Amino acid sequence: MLHIELDEDTERRLRNISRKDGGEIEEVASRLLAQAARSARPAHEIAEAELLQKINEGWSAERWGIYQSLVAKRRAETLTEAEYAQLAALTNEREVAHARRIQYLVELAKLRGTTLDAVMDALGVRPPGYV
Repeated sequence: MLHIELDEDTERRLRNISRKDGGEIEEVASRLLAQAARSARPAHEIAEAELLQKINEGWSAERWGIYQSLVAKRRAETLTEAEYAQLAALTNEREVAHARRIQYLVELAKLRGTTLDAVMDALGVRPPGYV
């Protein structure tokens, strides 16, 4: 048997719930704790979900459109100095994001106890193409 001391507010809430349910406060507390335990996710699952979310972050379609438009202008040799500076900044941003993504993939591989290549294969992640 486990004995738990509750603050007054929590105890009052449990008593109200037990009155409404017609059960004993101990039964209500036990049921609520069991529900919370069933719905709680293990820390490694939470960490994996957070890493997957970070891995999947990316540019908006609008940002990709700007980048691709600037790349096309560079290829056509019609890029202005201001556009060149913008393209350089976007390219740098893309490289930093890629490095961060690799870092998250490495963390996920460690969490799963496998290799970076195995995680990348499992997720269908390919290195970015360069333009």
